[in-house]
Amino acid sequence: MSENLKDEIKHGLTCQKSDPAHGVVEQAVCLASHPGSMLLLPFFRHFEKKYRGKYRFAKLLFAFDLLLVGIALGLAGAALFFFLYKAPAFEDKILFEADVAPREIVSGAPSTLVMRYTNGTGKTLEHARVRVGFPDHFLLQHIEGNEQPAEEGEVIALGTLEPGAVGTVRIEGVMFGDVGGEQAFTSILTFTRGTKGKPGQKVSAHAFSPARSTLALELNLPERLVASQPMPGSIAYKNTGTIDFPEIAIEPVWPEGFRFTSASLPLREGKWHMPDVKAGTEGVVEFSGVLREGTESATFVFHPSFAFGDVFYRQETLETTVSIVQPQIRLSHSVTSGAARPGGYMETVVRYENTGETPVEELAIALEATSPFAGSVAPVSVGTVDAGASGEVEIRVPIKASISQSSTSTYENFEISTRSRGTYKLGDAGEEQQQVTSYGSSVSTKVTSPAVLRSFGRYTSEQGDQLGRGPLPPLVGEETKYWVFWNLSGTTNALTNVKLTGHLPAGARFTGRQTVSQGDPITYDAATNTITWTASRLTPTFPPGSKIIGVAFEVGITPSETQVGTTPTILTDVRLTATDEFTGAVVTASGAAVTTNLPQDIMAKGLGKVEL
Repeated sequence: MSENLKDEIKHGLTCQKSDPAHGVVEQAVCLASHPGSMLLLPFFRHFEKKYRGKYRFAKLLFAFDLLLVGIALGLAGAALFFFLYKAPAFEDKILFEADVAPREIVSGAPSTLVMRYTNGTGKTLEHARVRVGFPDHFLLQHIEGNEQPAEEGEVIALGTLEPGAVGTVRIEGVMFGDVGGEQAFTSILTFTRGTKGKPGQKVSAHAFSPARSTLALELNLPERLVASQPMPGSIAYKNTGTIDFPEIAIEPVWPEGFRFTSASLPLREGKWHMPDVKAGTEGVVEFSGVLREGTESATFVFHPSFAFGDVFYRQETLETTVSIVQPQIRLSHSVTSGAARPGGYMETVVRYENTGETPVEELAIALEATSPFAGSVAPVSVGTVDAGASGEVEIRVPIKASISQSSTSTYENFEISTRSRGTYKLGDAGEEQQQVTSYGSSVSTKVTSPAVLRSFGRYTSEQGDQLGRGPLPPLVGEETKYWVFWNLSGTTNALTNVKLTGHLPAGARFTGRQTVSQGDPITYDAATNTITWTASRLTPTFPPGSKIIGVAFEVGITPSETQVGTTPTILTDVRLTATDEFTGAVVTASGAAVTTNLPQDIMAKGLGKVEL
C-alpha cells in the first residue's frame, strides 16, 4: 500500500468539522466511521456560513430557526395526511351481505335470496325501512324482513335499529335470466338519526348468476344420416320446473352445408316460438333438411331462450355433432338429344356406380325435371347392385308442346333443370334395412321455342264488317275474293330468319292486297304459286302483354264446273321455318289449309259449296 493512500485513510478516520475530509477515499472512510457527524455536516456548514459571527446569540437563534422549520414541516405533513385520508362515511358502517339458497341458482326455478344487515354505526337508527329493486322479469313470490312480511308492496318496515342490531330480509322468487349472465338486486335502507331526525340511506347492490335452466332440450335424429338425402329430425323441449313459462323461443343454427326445407312450426325472425309452456309439460318441433354430400360430420346447435316480448334470456345451448354416411350409389347423367323440343322427348343417359363396400338392393333410378315444359317420368328399376358395380339406363323425358301463362312466372328463354335420383335399401345382414336416396348433380338444358301457327280464311271480320267480294256461295266462272290470315303466337324465344309460306291451287290467285304487323311485305312467286312472308327477327310472343304476329292477304278464286258441290281449297301447304336465337335449333310449324268452308264467319257460314 502506498504512503499517500495510508495518509488518506488516517485523515479520513480523524476527520473533524474543522478539518473536513478531502478526496473520494477520505470522504468514504470518514462517512463509514462517523455517520452521525456526516449527517449533521450540512447543518454545521450552514451555521458556519449564515450564523457564526453575524449574530450575538448565533447558536440560540440557529436552534430556534430549526425548531420553526420542524413545526412547519410537521403541520404540512399533518395537513397532507388529513387531505389524503378519507374517513369512512356514516352509511359505510351499515353492513349488508347477500346469499342465496339453494347455492346454485336455476333460471326458471324458485330460489330464496337472504340479505343480512348489521348496524355498525354506534348510533340508533329510527324508522328504518328497506326497499328492494329486482332484475327485469323477476317473478316475486314472497318478501319479508325479520320474519315479518312486507307491509307496503316491496317495502319492509324494520322500525328502530339499535347499535349493533342485526337482521335479515328474505326474498323468494323466480329468476328468468341468461344462464351464465348476471341478475342484479338492489337494496335501499332508509332511516333517520339523531335528535333532529337527520335522514340517511344505505344502497347496496348484489349480483347473482344462474348456473343452469329448467328449460331442457333434446335433439332426436335418425340413427344413420346419409348425405344428400332428406333427413327428418326433431327438438323436444320440456319445462322441468314447477313454474309455468310465459313463452320460450328456440333458435336453430344449422350445420354448414345443411339445407333446411321445412318444420312443423314456422320460424319467426329465425326462431321457433312456443307460448305458455306449463310446468312439467313438454313439446316437439319437427324439422327436415338435406345434408351436403362430402362432409364427414355435422354440428347442430340450438339456442333456447325465455322470451318476454323483444327481450330474450338465453338458456343452456344444445350442441350435438353427428357422423354422416356418404351415399353408396354415385349418379350422373347427360342429355343426348341437345336442346329440348316441345312436343317431343328429351333423351338422357343416367350412369350409376356402387362406391361402397356392400351391395345395395332394390335400386330404382328416376330423373327429376324442373320446368313447366317437362312431363313426368316413371322410375327405372335396376335391382341389386354389387359393391364396385356400375351401369347406365336411358330415360326419355316427355316435353309438352305448349304451356299456359298461368303455369309459370318465367316467360322467355326456358331451361329444364334435371337431376338424377336413385333410391335403394342399404343394410348389413341381420339388421333392418334402411331406405336411402342419392342424387346426382343438376344439368340444365335449353328449351327450343314452341310456335303456334293459325291459318284461316274470312269473308267478314269478327265484328261483321265485309272483307271479301263476290258471290256467296261461289259460282262457276265468277270470282269470289276471301282474306287469308296467318297468326303466329306462343313463342318463348326470339326467332331469326323467319319464313312463312303457302301455295295457291289452280283457279286461285293472289290479288296483291295485304297487311302485315311486322316484317317484310308479302311476295308472290307466280311460277310456283307460292306466297311468302319473311322477317329477320321476331321477339317472343308468349310473355304477357306481347302482341301476336299477324299477316293477312287477299286471294280470289274462280270455280270450274268440276268443282260444283265442293268446297274449293284457297291455300295449302302452310308452313313456318325459323332459327331459335336462344338454342340455335330450327323451329318449324304447320298451318291448316284454307277452304271456302268458313263455319265461324257470319256471312259465309254454310255458303262454301260451289253452285252453277
